[in-house]
Amino acid sequence: MSKVIGVTEARAKLKSIIDEIKKEGESFILARGSKPEAVIIPYEEYLANEKRNQQRWNERFDSAIKKSQGSFKEWLRRRGYEPEKLSEEEVERIIKSA
Repeated sequence: MSKVIGVTEARAKLKSIIDEIKKEGESFILARGSKPEAVIIPYEEYLANEKRNQQRWNERFDSAIKKSQGSFKEWLRRRGYEPEKLSEEEVERIIKSA
């Protein structure tokens, strides 16, 4: 569960907030007025989030590459080529002439 704390109070209690985060694994939502503006989380949680974000990005990238490859092979087939039989040099020549 996250604790909500005002920015002014957080500034005054930063050391104790960091100690609590480290000891308890607690996270803090920093608010100005009543509007949440930032979050302080344990470093391990940050690393885990970064790893998950990178994995999701890699999955989306891999999916986009596969989709692009499939579209390109279909484009070649519509032009009478057999993609599996083309060398890299032939593919490069076809792309340059398109």
